[in-house]
Amino acid sequence: MDYLINSDGAVLGFCVKNQYIDFLCKKTLYKFDRASETVIYKKEIFEKEAMSKIMTSDENRIYISDFCTLYVLNANDYEIIVKIKIGENLSSDICGMTLDEKKIYCSIRNGRIITVDKRSFEKTEYTVSEAGMWSLITYGGDLLCGTVDGRLLLLDRKNMSPKKSLILGKHNVRSLYIKDKTLYAACRDKKLFKIDPSEFKVMLSQKNAHNKMFDCAGIYEDMLATVSYPCGEIALWDTNTLEKRKEIKTALSLSGSAYIEENKLFVSSRNLNGIGIICLNRI
Repeated sequence: MDYLINSDGAVLGFCVKNQYIDFLCKKTLYKFDRASETVIYKKEIFEKEAMSKIMTSDENRIYISDFCTLYVLNANDYEIIVKIKIGENLSSDICGMTLDEKKIYCSIRNGRIITVDKRSFEKTEYTVSEAGMWSLITYGGDLLCGTVDGRLLLLDRKNMSPKKSLILGKHNVRSLYIKDKTLYAACRDKKLFKIDPSEFKVMLSQKNAHNKMFDCAGIYEDMLATVSYPCGEIALWDTNTLEKRKEIKTALSLSGSAYIEENKLFVSSRNLNGIGIICLNRI
């Protein structure tokens, strides 16, 4: 694995957007220019070293969760537009986050989702599950959520009312990825699922996809890439049959983030000082 970006600590989150990569390291947010291969801007955001769980962005803003607080920043100069207190303590910290054109969706512990209006920053809280949700993604006018007790939920985004529920197992559905109307789900019990979200049924599944927990990173050609940070593994799965085609060992560990662009996998991990790059066509 080569390094695309070197930093003085672990990269706790990053967003790839056209020419730039915004990444968080310790207390500081950095903007990396891919053309010049240099950091062109940086700004200290947090008073203490951040252990943020989630970082995402849209066209104009960057969103970072820090325990119970949501930071909304200008994507150009990293000015803090607003800091929003989402939860209060360990029972209400931010576990999952996703966006659409109008709202930010934050799942907090004990089965609640808090929506934040992007213009007014008004919060609305909904109780939707008996268990917490770490994975959230949008799907049409709905929201797909994976719960820590092994269920996949389909929620109406307008009122967060449950429309469908599918039991995948007894453990955390920690990662969801959707492509071309096909949903892939990674569960903490080491199972990988291919799901038809319109019918809300399992099409294919694989046991023991990795020896420990893993994430669905994205699609490369006709293969799904999964990353297991605790195992230090990257695997490629046939999207038609869900059979494993390739697997490599890497220096990854603990947890991290991944993003696929064409044949390149950008990856960060708690034990790496920077962002690595892996050419998937060389696996």
